[in-house]
Amino acid sequence: MADDHRDRRRARRFAERRITSREYDRPRQSYSSSLLESLWNRTPEPDYAIAARNRQPRTKASKARSGAAAIVLGVVFTASAVQVLRTEQTQRGTTEFLLEQIETQSAANEELAIENERRIAERAEAQQAVLSPEEAQKLTAVAISAGAEELSGPGAVVTLQDRQQARGDGDPRALAGTENAVQDTDLQTVVNGLFALGAEGVAINGHRLTSWSAVRGAGSAILVNYDPVEPPYEVVAVGSEQLGEEFLDSPTADYLATLRSEFGIVTDVSSEETSIPAAEVSAPRYAAPADQEDLL
Repeated sequence: MADDHRDRRRARRFAERRITSREYDRPRQSYSSSLLESLWNRTPEPDYAIAARNRQPRTKASKARSGAAAIVLGVVFTASAVQVLRTEQTQRGTTEFLLEQIETQSAANEELAIENERRIAERAEAQQAVLSPEEAQKLTAVAISAGAEELSGPGAVVTLQDRQQARGDGDPRALAGTENAVQDTDLQTVVNGLFALGAEGVAINGHRLTSWSAVRGAGSAILVNYDPVEPPYEVVAVGSEQLGEEFLDSPTADYLATLRSEFGIVTDVSSEETSIPAAEVSAPRYAAPADQEDLL
């Protein structure tokens, strides 16, 4: 009897596990089935089916609300799209305006530079006209020392170039770092070495150096007279015919040799006829005409 009772209980549990999805509206008789069987057999859930049966037909008011909501969403989307287009057009117009301003101001600066050169030439002619030969010679010597006159003659050219980028696999990790690039201190050392050997004038990439000049670094850039210069850096000096040979025998040449061996900096020194431009001498900012009584 106990075995028959046990077999009937097993058969009932087995039958309860065979509840299909078509019987979702009937109360479950057993909760012994696994979660996976419950999810598989109760699809869709009874709550969804009950809601579907009890769903009320849509009224005119609900349809009107849905239509109004759709219209509002459409208006908002359209306004957003128009705003984005206007923003792009504004940015494009601002960029074009700035480019036009840059071109206009650059052209104006070029015209002013030409006018400045013309006035400097007129001033020089006027000075030569009123000065005696001795005074004109002294003025020319002072102007050359101050860098206000173009200078030509025998001299030396020292060229420095950053280490060439690694070739081969194109691995960005193989590119030269900042320590393998020419720095402002390297140019300062070369300039000081040339002046120590008696150079009358020195220029870096066409920028004449005077007592007011500065060679300094700004991040990864090098500024000469506050203007950025790019490699290769060409240091041109006007002096004696032996300036190049004397430079190769100077401590500065040993410094360049260290740059070549340790950091791969490419350098070159040559003796040749050179020419350097006049410096842009700025007007004194604090000077004032002296009274005749003070001079007496």
